[in-house]
This record gives sequence, structure tokens and C-alpha cells, in this order.
Amino acid sequence: MDKYRFLLVCFALLCACNGGGSGGDAGNNNPTSVAWVDNSLTQPVPVWGSAVRLSLPVPVGNILLGPVGGIGGFGSHQGGHVEGLDHVWIETTLDSTVKSWGSGTVTAIEDMGDAGGGQHEYFITINYGQGLIGKHMEVATSLVSVGSVVKEGDPVAIGLPFGNMRSAEFMLADLNRRDGVRYGNGSCVSPFDYLKVADKQALIDSFMAQVVAPYFNSGKSAGNNKPWEPGLTNKVLFHSEHRGTIVGEWILANKGWTTPDPLYFDVLTVLDVANTYGHFQRFDTLDDDMAKTGYKANVGGNWSLAGPGHIQFSGEGGKTYYGLYSVDESGGRAKLTMEWQEGGYPAAITVNAAVYLERAPLYRRGDAQQIGIMK
Repeated sequence: MDKYRFLLVCFALLCACNGGGSGGDAGNNNPTSVAWVDNSLTQPVPVWGSAVRLSLPVPVGNILLGPVGGIGGFGSHQGGHVEGLDHVWIETTLDSTVKSWGSGTVTAIEDMGDAGGGQHEYFITINYGQGLIGKHMEVATSLVSVGSVVKEGDPVAIGLPFGNMRSAEFMLADLNRRDGVRYGNGSCVSPFDYLKVADKQALIDSFMAQVVAPYFNSGKSAGNNKPWEPGLTNKVLFHSEHRGTIVGEWILANKGWTTPDPLYFDVLTVLDVANTYGHFQRFDTLDDDMAKTGYKANVGGNWSLAGPGHIQFSGEGGKTYYGLYSVDESGGRAKLTMEWQEGGYPAAITVNAAVYLERAPLYRRGDAQQIGIMK
């Protein structure tokens, strides 16, 4: 625990000394990648990022951690976001009211349609100034209106209920940055990186006590929290650090996304992580027609190599897939070609193979549209 507290203090000092202003594209002042600090639960905000700092939307004691819920950390590849979360999941107690992360103006309230059980989902967008924009998601009831001026800590929403929890799902964008999944002219960023020092420390202490100590230290998962992506902030895109390998985030490019096919998953993420909690070779997939027909399937588990170009996927559902693959780095985006089946390795890669492209810094639907899979 001491190393995380030490890093937190260093980050706080860095942000205080180099808070930055509204920023902008000026040479290397706003690069498309920033240095990553390993073994840290959060990441420092670069000097050109917004200087606005935020507070948690509910008391830290109202955030449900452990196997019953958990925080879906920024960048984690799981559930319906195998491509990597560009926002965060926060599960709270049923009596929680979502409060504003900061002072600002409500610029939009969107009706996102049926959320199931006869409920509608709303999104509430708040502009905090200095390039920082927040979006409350999975909102059941809005407590504000467009044009409302809110202060930090003002009630803004009642989250959708899921069993014994309420959602405080949230997206944050910094228009001063270009180093993440695109949001307008800026990037989606982790709200946990932008917390005020006291709020960040309280969240880290709770996370260490309820997740890291009892679960991660034994190599175990706890709800939405996985030891192979242990941070409150994780890398969304990482194939660039593993050139020539299958490790990375991949988008299916040669098959339409409208027909269910268990051998042509639309999104595939492969991780190879060695950290203080163990060595994890994990894969997760998503097959989602994105046409609102209700079909969606996830398969995840462990993988291993069995010689050059040979990979074995052991799914948590009991199925094992045997694949032949090749990686081509000659284009602007890496290309993964893979043929896999149950029962044993294919004899060769054929014209029936799945062709994946390295994910671009776009939301999944936008990426699929860019490569021509969806209109």
C-alpha cells in the first residue's frame, strides 16, 4: 500500500506544479500518447490537460466494491465493452443520489430509450469549463434541466437500479488532450485521474482495502475488478507495445456484424500481463450485431501459444478453440488473420479466416463504420 500512497503524492505534486490551462495543438504540447506510470491505480494528468479537478459523485462508502459490484475501471476490457471502457462503471447503494463531479452548466439531457423493465435511460452532459466535459450515464431520473448551473456536489440524478445497486456510470472528456479515444476534438479520459487529492486518496484506500488486499493479492477477481487490469485507470489501446504478436484490441473487418457466428467474434482483446498479482494470459470477445435485435454474446478465458502461429483459447464456458494466426504490421493498422476451430488445429489458414484490424481510437460503432463493416 505504501507504494501507491507514495505515487499518489508524487502525482498530486506534479499536477499542482503543472496544472495546465485550456491547452491546444502546439507542436509536442499535445501529443497523441503520454508516458504511462506502471503499478499505479491512477495516472497523472499531463501539463496540457484541463486544470479542473473533481469530487466523487457519492460518498466513498456508498460505492459497492468486491464481488457484489465493483468499479469498472477506465480502459478495462470486459462485458459489453471488450474494446475497452472509454468511461467508468460505478455501482452504488440503492439510496444513493448522484451528485455533480464539479461546478458547471448542464448542456444536454438525452433520452436514450428503453433501458428494460419499463425504464428509460438518460444521459446528462455538464460542461465544467477549461475543456472538461462530463456525461452522467444510466440515469433513471434527471434532477436538473438544460441550462441549469450546478455546483460541485449538487444532486443531478438518480441512477438506474440493477438489483440491490444503483448506477453512477460516467464519462469524462478533456478537449485539451488527443491521447485517447476521441470525443469531439478531444479525448475520453479517466475521471479518477482528475479527482481532487482527498477524494482520490479516499477512493484508493477503499479500493486497496476491499479489492486489492482480499482479492488481487491472491490473483482473484472481484466483481468488475480483474487483477490483469487492476487499475482504476487502465490502458485502452496497447497493441503498439506488442508489435508482431496477437496481443492487443482487434475489430473484425471481413465479416458483417449482423449475423451471429461463434467463430467470428466482432471484437477480440488479447492480454498478456505480468504484474505483482501474477501472470495473466487472458482473452475476451464480443459478438454484437449492433442492430438492436437482442443478440449479444461474450466468450472469455485463458490463452496459450503452442508454437509459432499456433494459439489455443480455453473459454470459461468449457470450450477450447485451436487457432492458426499471422500478424501483418505493414499497413497503417496492424492486421490479424486467424482461423480457429474446436477439436484441433486447422490444417492451414484459408480464405474463410477471420481478418481483424487493430482498433483505432474511436468508439466501437465509429470504428466499424470507418472500416466499412457498418453504415
